[in-house]
Amino acid sequence: MPVSSLRVFSASWPGKIEPWRARFIRDLHLDLSDEFETDVIAPAIHPDDPLEEEDLGLRVRRFRYLSGGKAPRQGGMGFLTALSWLLAGRKALRSWKHTPDHGVSLVHWGVPGAYLAASFCHARKNPLVVWCHGSDVHHHGRRFPGSWLLRKGLSGAHKILAASEEMAHELKHQHGIREVEVLPVGIDEAFRGPATVSREGAGLRLLWVGERIESKGYGRTLRGIQKAMDRGVVLTLEVIGDGPMTGVNGYTPQLSGSKDPRGVREAMDRADMLLLPSHGEGTPLVVQEAKARQLPVAATEVGGIPDLYHGDEGWFPLTPDCDEVVESEICDLLIRLNQNPQAIEDKRRQLRDPAVPILFRRDSSRRLAEILQEVCS
Repeated sequence: MPVSSLRVFSASWPGKIEPWRARFIRDLHLDLSDEFETDVIAPAIHPDDPLEEEDLGLRVRRFRYLSGGKAPRQGGMGFLTALSWLLAGRKALRSWKHTPDHGVSLVHWGVPGAYLAASFCHARKNPLVVWCHGSDVHHHGRRFPGSWLLRKGLSGAHKILAASEEMAHELKHQHGIREVEVLPVGIDEAFRGPATVSREGAGLRLLWVGERIESKGYGRTLRGIQKAMDRGVVLTLEVIGDGPMTGVNGYTPQLSGSKDPRGVREAMDRADMLLLPSHGEGTPLVVQEAKARQLPVAATEVGGIPDLYHGDEGWFPLTPDCDEVVESEICDLLIRLNQNPQAIEDKRRQLRDPAVPILFRRDSSRRLAEILQEVCS
């Protein structure tokens, strides 16, 4: 029997100014909209983000805080900003007292959402499910007060989900959370089907997809590429995504802005390799998308990324170390690939029959629907 009410509190949601932000969360809930009447509460990062909107059947309410027009991962989370986020989020959640008695509550990102939402949930009438996605565990959860907020919030949850095996392991062994189910988000159906490589021009064709911020390794990427170019490597870098950073040390790549899944797929099909030397990750969708398109990835061994591969088949692991080490590894890798482009084809061939299967978003949404029904029953 369908759940009559699904209450969602998400630390991120697409807005008017940044429609690409956390789009995977929105699309996931659109998949569930036939089964659940969904009300969403999320922060408003930009002044032009509407406080209330109807999004294809999803009712969305945003709360304003002292964001300064910057997302937390873009350096917009000082002490006063964090305090205003907490106070505004808690005030918005008070409306949950007036929602239908029976349903289920879902929080995306455990810090600080689970802590705030737990006091507005009832173990029987509106049990709490928390889905940890990455920075809530691997960044905020590793230092005080984020670690305290994470443990306190998860202690009030009926069900806890983690986007990767590595994240579930950390929740169990660092925070004492015994029962954690691994549920990666999965990728859009647009990435299904055989890859159609359409390579043009000389030199290596590299690709970046994501926010242009330091925590995602964007600066590392540009500095490593610059070192390789200084040593004679011929290459191009296409950057898909938005963010505060453009270039470094006078080098600015081809900036394409945000693209829909079809546009990202086409860019992957004309690239030789995707770069993602992140400081920390959950199970990044962009790496799963690259796998689906048989595109090799050079990425740091963080979060759930190693879980997506069998050994080093189909990708080039980078050491999760300091910036200088990662940048040197990127440079050395590009020099090797420039001298031996067959290595890229070897990685592509390994991805044609991946040892680790590719998960699509509809698979995740079906399992999430089952979980929500089970918790509410």
